[in-house]
Amino acid sequence: MASSLNVIALISGGKDSLFSILHCQANGHTIVALANLHPAPSTNNDEDINSYMYQTVGHSVIPLYEQALGIPLYRQEITGTAVNSSRDYATPSQKQEQDETEDLIPLLQRVIEAHPEANAVSTGAILSTYQRTRVESVALRLGLTPLSYLWQYPLLPPYTQSSLLHDMKTVRQKAIIIKTASGGLDEEFLGLDVANQRTIARLSKAMGQFGEAGDGAILGEGGEFETLALDGPRSLWKMRIRIDNGPPGTLDGGQAVLKIKASTLEDKSEDVEANAGPLRLPELFDEEFWRILQKTENGSDNRSFTPDSATLLNEPPKATTLLANSPIADCLPRSTSSDTPTVFTYSNLTSDVRPTSSPGSPSRQLVKIFLRLDHALKQWHLSRPGINHCTLLLRNMADFTVLNPVYAQYFSDVNPPARVTIAVGGAMPEGLDVMLSVVVDKEEAGRKGKLIRAVNRQGLHVQGRSYWAPANIGPYSQAISVRLPSSEEPSDGEDHKVGEVVYVAGQIPLIPASMEVYQERGFKSQALLSLQHLWRIGRAKGVKWWTAGVGFIPASEYPEKNVRIAQEMWKAIHTPPSTSQNEDEDEDDEADIDPWDLLNRNHGSTFNDNTYRSPIPNTTAVSSPTNPDTTPIPPCFIAQVHSLPRGVDMEWSATGLTCSSIHFNRNLTHSNVTTTSPQNSRSHFYTLEIREQSDIDILQRLGEDSVMDWTSATLYAGPGLDWDMKMSLRGVQWIPCRRVWGEGGKEVRAVLVGRVDREDKKFREGGIVTKLVTSLRFNSQ
Repeated sequence: MASSLNVIALISGGKDSLFSILHCQANGHTIVALANLHPAPSTNNDEDINSYMYQTVGHSVIPLYEQALGIPLYRQEITGTAVNSSRDYATPSQKQEQDETEDLIPLLQRVIEAHPEANAVSTGAILSTYQRTRVESVALRLGLTPLSYLWQYPLLPPYTQSSLLHDMKTVRQKAIIIKTASGGLDEEFLGLDVANQRTIARLSKAMGQFGEAGDGAILGEGGEFETLALDGPRSLWKMRIRIDNGPPGTLDGGQAVLKIKASTLEDKSEDVEANAGPLRLPELFDEEFWRILQKTENGSDNRSFTPDSATLLNEPPKATTLLANSPIADCLPRSTSSDTPTVFTYSNLTSDVRPTSSPGSPSRQLVKIFLRLDHALKQWHLSRPGINHCTLLLRNMADFTVLNPVYAQYFSDVNPPARVTIAVGGAMPEGLDVMLSVVVDKEEAGRKGKLIRAVNRQGLHVQGRSYWAPANIGPYSQAISVRLPSSEEPSDGEDHKVGEVVYVAGQIPLIPASMEVYQERGFKSQALLSLQHLWRIGRAKGVKWWTAGVGFIPASEYPEKNVRIAQEMWKAIHTPPSTSQNEDEDEDDEADIDPWDLLNRNHGSTFNDNTYRSPIPNTTAVSSPTNPDTTPIPPCFIAQVHSLPRGVDMEWSATGLTCSSIHFNRNLTHSNVTTTSPQNSRSHFYTLEIREQSDIDILQRLGEDSVMDWTSATLYAGPGLDWDMKMSLRGVQWIPCRRVWGEGGKEVRAVLVGRVDREDKKFREGGIVTKLVTSLRFNSQ
């Protein structure tokens, strides 16, 4: 288990903040203090100030938690208001009016002064990005690790919205409803134990009539109701709280609130405690990924994952696999910028190294890189917060801890770009330790200068530990999404029919709850867990299709087996389970349903407790016109580099699409070419395996789909790849690899994965056909 943290638990009195404390303890952490913000005294005894951030109703009971839990409690008055109402929270400037979020800072500073050992803070956020991002912002500024163990809880096994309530019931946490603010919930719900089976059934029926599927209404995530925790397992609760109810009160908008006349502490009943069960921790793997892991471990028929025509694991090219002696990296272009109407790229940016000067330390090199990048952004009238994706190439992964603070200082905005970080060892050009490539999606103006496409940049930047996916503590987001360019100029400056491209950060096999590397079961489990992280992030961003998957593996003498395993897993997760398997699962699910649910679920309630998890790929959105009888599967490539972050065995990288209609084609003539074309968009996504010299000009012979200049692309360059200095690869970043494998385990010279944004119809009809930037050729060997 990871090292223990000393946690300050933010509590509101609600069910979630108290239940999250149990999960902190279950993960080996110690609660050193409780912290609570409360409203100022009111003349009309109204406890509820309708804060966007904090639960305040029932706050008069909060002082009892100190003795009930045996943990010191610190409280402070709320003085700010909801100044910043955006989803993602940015640190306010000194000139801004104080937001209520900032009231957390003096409160937590008081706690830290009294408990200098404190190094973490917990919150009960489940689905509220608004609440989570604000606690994370404050926590990280104070040097505290955010813990949000309930984050995305309904999307974890067993994938039900009520699973949290059932888990509370198992450990005998009692939390009563003290406020209702939703249709279907009236004063009759006040005082009910939210984790009682009958209350859950009543909430389900009410939410079925007035709630929305999957919105967390049964948990009160939309403010439908608020709760007050009164008791729980003895491991946390030393005493229980008893309240004396007054007559229910009514608020504006039909809200009802439980008036509390008095509250006292009582000794806990031993017989109730004896019936308490263990705290359930969500399973690490989703069901579909666990099945794949079991199938892989049981030695299933590997051939089913690989086409019969594939030639597996060819010998590496004769040129060399020792890239320290390879001329590839020294010949490929560096610090090249490309500006198109839709995307700006700066590829393989290096510090300004002159033959007569020393490049300096890795951190000094990175500082120089950022200075050059700033100059380029200013020259092209672009902004630093508009950078959506970065590839950071290092010579030595040992430099990562030194470079990360420099990187974090540069990318200090709310949603920094998604990032892939790898070490390429001796493949790095001589004298260099760091290279950086960036992608910026640009707003697009029409012929008269009118804005016709806003990129609508949205980030997913979860910085707290949970059971969901690894936290990004620092300078990179899990994902950044931007709107794709439309195939037609919209009349109103907006086009909602066109989907988004989603840049996802490289995913490594960290256990989300501890941020430790998953060590069990070796390479298989690491490859699968990092792939699951990719899927969970993709679902959170609405991804329906990956344009390609690229798996990085570190240097090893015999990597072929791991290449096969990784590609098998990629194909397996894209292959729908058999019908018989689904039927068996349905029968098991029916057997596991609580008898009360069986009795009540069809009596007037239309609430669907199952949490919807969108499929990837979404077969209703993806078609394959050239291969209509097959299940479309995006290409998967494996690249071997020197080393990966944290010394892991696998890192997955992919770009997703959210479009409602996507055409995927495998070229019938050239089997090493694929094209993904989102409907209503000018963007087309290509992959090309470069196996032989003759492959070099394939993309310029595809008719109207031919390629000349890339909007943005990545070249995974293996040994044996030569470079013709007469040619150019504008818009293409390159990653020097020890070895590269195409689909079906075929080793290739290189792989190109890229995007081309076509010009408008008039441009295309004018006969200006694109061609491949034929900047590559092979040795004659």
